[in-house]
Amino acid sequence: MSRRKAESAIVQGRVSLNGDVFHDLGRLVDPSTDTLTVDGEKVTLPLRKRTFLFYKPRGVVTTKSDPDGKPTVMSYFKDVPGVNPAGRLDEESEGLLVMTEDGDLLLKLTHPRFGKMKVYEVEVQGRGRENFREDLCREVQLSDGPGRFESLLELEKNSLFEVTVGEGRNRFVRRMFAAVGLTVVFLKRTRMGEYSLGSLAPGERLEVD
Repeated sequence: MSRRKAESAIVQGRVSLNGDVFHDLGRLVDPSTDTLTVDGEKVTLPLRKRTFLFYKPRGVVTTKSDPDGKPTVMSYFKDVPGVNPAGRLDEESEGLLVMTEDGDLLLKLTHPRFGKMKVYEVEVQGRGRENFREDLCREVQLSDGPGRFESLLELEKNSLFEVTVGEGRNRFVRRMFAAVGLTVVFLKRTRMGEYSLGSLAPGERLEVD
């Protein structure tokens, strides 16, 4: 039904909620617990799958629970226990995590075939080997195979970079810089696919459609 036809059906007494006819156009329905009928026929309402942008603070682990008692991302989502993180950020890193109940969205954000880019702000220490910028965007040998950055933008000479990555291997950004003689001392993810960290502060979350 269109919204106008649905409102007309409610006013006419054709709609029941949990067996009771109602005429209140502002009535809220919970599709997980309520039964809604129109002209005696049950209406199946889709369950809403919630998605959040979350600024994971440094020192928080991206797991459901931690055997050592470290704080986990789920401690920020006790009211939405069905969400899962799209990918991971290691304990020492911070920034954007997409937390969602939508399995299709999880797949689209994490599977390589969808080509979702991730952007990081990275501060490093060390001198680095000669031509390390070119090497990072061309090919660097890691223990689990060659890797490359999609782009590397220098924000402060030899120390602060904006890195774009097209894959999600464990601690990939840190290992790439280490392979060229640089140590990552700060790493923050600012974008994942179409989602951006924006003005969120550590520990804050924002629900999105």
